[in-house]
Amino acid sequence: VNKVTLGKVTGRKNCPLVRSLHQPPSSQSRRFTCPRAAGMMMGPMATTTGEYRAASTTLQVCTSKHDATHTGDGTTLTPKQEVSVHDVTQAVRDAVIASGVRDGSCHLLAKHTTVGLTLNESEARLERDYEKWLLGLAPNEPNRYEHNDLDKRPERPSDLEAIQRNWVNKGLGTVEEFMALEPINAHAHLLTSLLGSSLSIPVIDGELAIGQWQSVLMVELDGPRNRTLACSIHGIGD
Repeated sequence: VNKVTLGKVTGRKNCPLVRSLHQPPSSQSRRFTCPRAAGMMMGPMATTTGEYRAASTTLQVCTSKHDATHTGDGTTLTPKQEVSVHDVTQAVRDAVIASGVRDGSCHLLAKHTTVGLTLNESEARLERDYEKWLLGLAPNEPNRYEHNDLDKRPERPSDLEAIQRNWVNKGLGTVEEFMALEPINAHAHLLTSLLGSSLSIPVIDGELAIGQWQSVLMVELDGPRNRTLACSIHGIGD
């Protein structure tokens, strides 16, 4: 199992603007039953008042299939367009606990264009099914996609500006050096658009309100790499 590293959790509380929406500030909870709507049954609903809290952190994930050692220290990995699924549920739960939020929401964002996030069952054979299914939708066939024609990029001024902003201006190298390192990974970009790069999960009674068999899964589509997930938690705490 790949190691997931939880970064420092930073937060704030007693935000005047938001806290005014939850007066009185003491920890209280009221429960009432909603009437049954046509075709559905709604369970008891809880409303909570208390101290507003907001916290944020990052989760560092190494997606190498062959080395379970965390390499968030900058170790270089060579992308081979591998597809792999990584269960980050416990790391997200740890972040929720550290935030002190009792009732609210947890937001996750994969800070990459070839990583997806989803909620599903974490099971070994299903994870291999993901790889077969995804590559069936967008096969890793270099000649199939225009994005892989590296000799024709950057095509427009805004493409060049993006490389200069995100690479050259940060002192990482020249445009030519960037293109020399660019992987053939158009299929991974397209699959990320299908899966999505973010999740929003309710937090109830200090726990992720996910189903019994649901896990928070990060899907690597261009691995192995070192990946970063941004995690932001907001709500009412004690």
